[in-house]
Amino acid sequence: MAISATLTGELPLRYTLAPPYPNPFNAATTVTITLPEASKLVVAVYNTAGQSVATVAAGSYPAGRHALSFNGSALASGLYFLRATVPGQLDETRKIMLVR
Repeated sequence: MAISATLTGELPLRYTLAPPYPNPFNAATTVTITLPEASKLVVAVYNTAGQSVATVAAGSYPAGRHALSFNGSALASGLYFLRATVPGQLDETRKIMLVR
């Protein structure tokens, strides 16, 4: 479900999760994550009941800025939560709204 592109430029100084864009979205949205060093990253989408409905990214990623695409075309319209986790470094959640 995810497409990752490592964006070029200087290495970031800290772990960050940018707001997904566009949001609200129709079918697909992109989230940008910065990693100052190679890290194990998990990005998952949850419904309002707390159930995992999609995995956007899971695995080791090199240092840099990564643009991840989430395609929610198989999901119903509504509110979802996108959570990015790097053990011991990053644990952030963003609301995303899928509108058809």
